[in-house]
This record gives sequence, structure tokens and C-alpha cells, in this order.
Amino acid sequence: MNKFVKAAFIHGVLAWTVPVVWFCSLPQSVEAEQFFWQQQTVTFLGTTLDQNRQPTGIVAKLGISFRKQELQEALNVSFASGPGKFSPFTQVAIQSGIVAAARVAGLDPKTWNIFLKFPNPGVTIHGDSLTAMVSLVVLAMANDNAILLSRVMTGNVTRDGHIGAVGGISLKIQAASVEHIRRVIIPEERFPEDNDWQTPFLMQISPVNTVVQAYQILTGANLPIVDKTIGLMAENVNEK
Repeated sequence: MNKFVKAAFIHGVLAWTVPVVWFCSLPQSVEAEQFFWQQQTVTFLGTTLDQNRQPTGIVAKLGISFRKQELQEALNVSFASGPGKFSPFTQVAIQSGIVAAARVAGLDPKTWNIFLKFPNPGVTIHGDSLTAMVSLVVLAMANDNAILLSRVMTGNVTRDGHIGAVGGISLKIQAASVEHIRRVIIPEERFPEDNDWQTPFLMQISPVNTVVQAYQILTGANLPIVDKTIGLMAENVNEK
């Protein structure tokens, strides 16, 4: 990660997943039952400052573990305290995005346990544009679907299940191109400064407006809508 300046911050992240086993130091309660956890490594792109303090796109990785636990009364999202960190704002945004995505699918996430780890020492993830990718990966894991290879996404999840605008689109597209990522999913809604970008050769850019659209592109499957009557409130999310 030589592109990071000292104590760098990652902003405006987007991600794609590879269905590989990810080994990490889980909380004690997790270690006792880690056999039952689904685990994925997520490769994501973000923006930071280079050594000349100019904005640039970067590539990093994130670990996600998921498990359902019956009789649990509330969604439990835990964040590793190191080596890298998640800002308090990012933690809240991720948890709220998971709840909103579950609501779209008619799922009640109160039995879900989710553990996230960022392995880059001295680096903190800021912003909310990783939230859509994390939320959809969790939704796919809950439905036993896999994320298709070389597909990435940036955006946040609004309370009504839409994919919200995030910044740094052009820098993220450039970083994705360097890594030969073939399909980038972005919000239809964009900030004015992010309207000026070009599609790299052999890359497909897919604007989306809803969780349902994004899920279909990321997994190649239609999102199963279990129960539209389930009322899920973001206030039920445990803050860590």
C-alpha cells in the first residue's frame, strides 16, 4: 500500500468480492463457533491522497464474516479494532445500509452476526460509499448467492432502498481500470463534479438506482423478496 501517505484516510470506497476463505482473529464468541461462519474477502477501491497530497484512487481489501444465530434479538455488527480501522460515521453508515437492504428483501436481520476487519495498519476508512457493497455482500451471503467475479460497486444505501450518490467516481474508475476490473456499478444519481469521466477500454459502467438492480448485476440472480410486510427500523441496529 505504498500509495498511502502516513495516517492516510480512505474515502469513497467501492468493492468487489472473491469467494475465498478468509482467516482472521474473530471475537471470542465467534471463535467458539467459527465453523458456522461464512467468510469472504472483499477487494475495494477508494480515494486517498498520494505523496504529493493529490487525490488518487487506491485498492485495498476488507474481510467480512457472516453467521445467523437463532433466538438472537438484534442485528449484531462488529468491527475489528485493528490493524486498520473504521471511523464511527462509517460504522453507523454500514449498519444502517445493512438494515435498509434487508428491508428491501423483506428479511429481518435480527439473527445476523456480521464481523468486518480491515487489515491495513494505520489506515482509517471514512465516508459511506463502501456501505452499498458491504450491504449487498451481506444480503448475498444471507441468500447463499455469490458475487460475480470482477464486478465492483460504489454508493450508499438510503433508508428507502435506493443507491445514493458518492464522490470520487472518476478516480475509482481509474483505479478499477488499473486492476483490470471489468464492470463497475455506480449510482444513477451523481454529484455534478463526478459527471466528467470516460469509460476505460474493455470496462462496462452500470448506473443503478435501487438495491434490487444492484443485486441482480452483482450476483446474476434476482433478489428473493421474502416478506414485504416486515417493518425493520434502523434504530434496532446495535451501535458498536
